[in-house]
Amino acid sequence: MANQPGQRRPFGPALWAGLVVVALLVCTATLGRAATVTTTGGPGWLPADGYRQRFAGPDGVETTEWAVDQAISMIGSGPAPFVNWLALTKVDWGHTVLARLSTVRVAPDGQPAGRSDDLFSLGSDGVRAEVEGGFDGTARIYVPGRLDLPDTLAAGRSWSSEGTVLVIDAAGNRTPLGYRADYSAVPADKSLLARACVVVTMREQVGSDQPSTTERTWCRHAGFAGWATAEGRWQATEPAPAAVTPDVPFDWSTADRLDFTPRRINVIGAGTTLVTAVSPPGILPDGTAVFANKLNGDVIALRTSVDPPPSVWRSRPGVRNSAAATFGTTTVAVSVNRHLVAYGPDGSWLWDAPLADLSIVTPVRLDDLVVVATLDGTVTAYDLATGAQRWQQNVGSEVRVAPRVAGRRVLVVDQAGGLSCFDAAGALVWAKSVGRVEEFGVTTGADPVVVLPNSDGPRVTGLSLADGRELWRPRHALATKGVIALGDVVVLRAEDESIGIDPATGQRLWSWQGARTYAGIGGGERALLLTSHSVVLLDAHGALVAEWPLEIGDASDSSTWLTAAQGRVLVYGPKGVAIGVAG
Repeated sequence: MANQPGQRRPFGPALWAGLVVVALLVCTATLGRAATVTTTGGPGWLPADGYRQRFAGPDGVETTEWAVDQAISMIGSGPAPFVNWLALTKVDWGHTVLARLSTVRVAPDGQPAGRSDDLFSLGSDGVRAEVEGGFDGTARIYVPGRLDLPDTLAAGRSWSSEGTVLVIDAAGNRTPLGYRADYSAVPADKSLLARACVVVTMREQVGSDQPSTTERTWCRHAGFAGWATAEGRWQATEPAPAAVTPDVPFDWSTADRLDFTPRRINVIGAGTTLVTAVSPPGILPDGTAVFANKLNGDVIALRTSVDPPPSVWRSRPGVRNSAAATFGTTTVAVSVNRHLVAYGPDGSWLWDAPLADLSIVTPVRLDDLVVVATLDGTVTAYDLATGAQRWQQNVGSEVRVAPRVAGRRVLVVDQAGGLSCFDAAGALVWAKSVGRVEEFGVTTGADPVVVLPNSDGPRVTGLSLADGRELWRPRHALATKGVIALGDVVVLRAEDESIGIDPATGQRLWSWQGARTYAGIGGGERALLLTSHSVVLLDAHGALVAEWPLEIGDASDSSTWLTAAQGRVLVYGPKGVAIGVAG
C-alpha cells in the first residue's frame, strides 16, 4: 500500500498563542479521561500506557517508556517539536489518540548521552510516526505521518509511505525535504513466535541523503522487543542499581536573604508548559523543578533558569499520578495503576515496583529506603537504588495522611485514629490511639515530640517519639491546616491564623494573623507562609522578618505548594512558579 502527500503547507514557527488558548479551553473537557485505544490493527502492536523497557546496544543502554493518551496531554508536556507538529498536521488532534516513545540513552561509561521523544498517531489506517527526536537535539516532522504499522501488518506484507519531512537541526534551522520509506515484514525468530512478533525492515530515503535501513522486531501489545541499525543491534537487558544521593536541605538561617524569581506556567498566549501538581514539586541539584501532573499522567521536569521554563524531560508512570516525591536526584511517582516508579535526574527510568493498593499520600525517605502508605493500610519500604521490597506492615485502616520520618523512625496515622511508629527495619516500636488527625509533625532536638492536632475537636496532643507517652494535651481552638516544627517552637497553621506553641508544654506562645495562608514550610528558627499575594517569613517568636510579593494565580489549599531543597525554595501556583535563592 502507499500514501500520497497532500498539498504542502508552509513551514514556519508554531503559533504558540493560538495553540495554548485552544489547549487550555480543551483541557477541562478532555484531560483526566483515559484514552480509548483499539487493540486491533496497527494500534494493537503498541503497548499499554506507561510500558517500560531497557535495552543494551553498541552505544550503551537505553531506557524506553511509552505514553498513550489524548493529543492534548502529549502536546502540553512538550517537547517543542510536538507543538511545531501541531501547527502543521492535518490530523484531527482534538480526537486523535497519540503515542509517545521517550528514550534516554546512557553511554557505556555511565554518563548521560541524550534523550529523544517520538510521537505517533493512531488512526484508522494504522500507526504513523509524526515526530522523531534525535539524541543530539535534532528532530524530524513528517507530513503526512510515516506509516510504520499499517492495519494489515503481518509477516510477508510490504508497503510504502511518502510525503514531506521537516528536518530541524540542533540550532533550530528548518529544512523541508521529501521522504519515502519502503517496508517489509517477516516472521520473528522462533523464540518470539509465541508472542506473535514480526520483524519490520524500513529503508528510508530523505532528500538526497543516503538511504538508511532500520530493523525493528514488533510484538503485539508490547511494542518492539529489539532493533538494529547500521551501528549495531539493541536487545533487552536487566537494570543495574541506581545511584542514591543524599537530600540537601535548605539552610533556613539564610531565609531572610531569599530573592524570588517568577516563572510563567499555564498562561494563555505565553507559550508555557501545562503543569498541575498533585504533590509538592521536587527540586534537583541543578535547579530543575519536577512536577507530577494531576490532570494528565506525565511527570514533567522544567528548566527554571529561563522564562517561561521549558520542559526538559517528561515521563509517564502510567494512566494518572496520585503522588510523588524527589529524594536527592531520584524522583519517585505513584500511579493510579498501583505502581511506584523511580526516575533519574535526566528522566531515565530506574525501576518500578507494584503497590498493595492505591496510594494518595506523598512517599517519604527513611535512610536509603522510600516508604509508601496505601489506602488498604499497608506500609511498605522499598530500596531506593533497586526498588526491592525491604519490609512491609499493615496498620489496619486507610492511610490518607502523609507519613513523617524522624529519628530514623517512620510515623503513620490511619483513618481509624491510630498512630503507628516503625523503626528503620520495619518493626513496630509503639502504637497509640490519637483520634482523627489530618496534619501532624515532629519536633527536632534531643527529645522529639510528635504534635497531633485533633480534627474532631480543639485538642492538640504531644507524644514522645521515643515511646509514645502522652506529654501534654491543651485546648487550641484552631482548624489546623499544617504543622511546622522549628527548633524551639511548633507552628500550627490555620487559614486565617497561625500560632506558635511550646513543644515542652503545648501552650500557646504567640499568634500571627497577617493574612490568609495556603501553605507553609520551615526549619531552624524560620517559617515561610504562602498567602494569595506573597510569601511571608516569620521568626520563632512570630515576628514578621520579610515579605515577598508574588503573583502565581488564584491560590487555594489544593492548588498551591511550598517546598525547599537543594538550596532553593519553590513556590507553585495555578499560573506561575517562583524560585527563591538566598543572595
